[in-house]
Formats: sequence, structure tokens, C-alpha cells
Amino acid sequence: MAWIEGTERRTYDIHAPIEKVYAFLSTPELLKAAFLELERHEILDATTARWILKEKNEKGVKFRPDYTVRYGGNGTDRVEWSPVAGNMKARGTARLRPKGPDTTEVQYEETIASDIPINSLIAKVFQGIVAREIKKGVQGFLDRVKARLEGS
Repeated sequence: MAWIEGTERRTYDIHAPIEKVYAFLSTPELLKAAFLELERHEILDATTARWILKEKNEKGVKFRPDYTVRYGGNGTDRVEWSPVAGNMKARGTARLRPKGPDTTEVQYEETIASDIPINSLIAKVFQGIVAREIKKGVQGFLDRVKARLEGS
């Protein structure tokens, strides 16, 4: 098994009040609506969730993400999450800044590491594939968060 990681950063605006954006990003029960490849989930408590995504099969390597994340924040403009357990580790921060009463700027950064069932030599070949998948996955997730909060 080899851990492969990638980081995605994005700054974008959501046409919703900062309180609504903060509540969505810090509440696992609400976040589940933004997962596209979610097979199932468990809300373990108000700040912790286990996410099990659909299996991926790339070049003959199968991987089913199964990971637990704890969410928290300062109550107003910063949400953080960190890994608890699983074959993926998701760690990140969303910094929120009001840009008027109904628009929030989100500075989002997330690092995801996956424990892929391959040896470390083959991991070098898969690094680019995994980085591309992380970028695509995070961007899609953020697009769905934006759509959900903007009501479209």
C-alpha cells in the first residue's frame, strides 16, 4: 500500500450569506448533499462523519474511499476538517469573507491522501492520475456546494 496525496486550492464567490455558507461547510449532515460519488455515510456525531464513496477502478487498480473526518471552526468565518480514520485522509480549511449581505468569498484548501493498494514503485506512476482525480473531485464538490447554497 502506498499513500499518494494531492492538494487543491480555490477562491470563489457563493451568492449566499456568510452564516449560511459557514453552517453548510461545518455540518456533516448538510455536507452529504454535495457528495457525488457517495455510496453511503454515517453521521457519528454533530461534527464527525464517515464517508464511503463508490469504488474507483483505474488501470486495473481498485480503490473504495472509506474515511472518517471531524469538522470544526471558529463559529463565524473559518471551517477546518481533519482525518480521524480510514484509507483516505482529508484535511483542509475554508476561510470565509463577506462581500456584501448575500455574497461570501470562500478561500478553500484541501489536501487528500489516499492509501492506494499498490507498491511504492508503482505509486510514482499513479501520482499524476491521483492528483488529477483529487483536483477534479474537489472542484466538482465545490461546484455542488455552490449550486446547493445558491439554490440551483
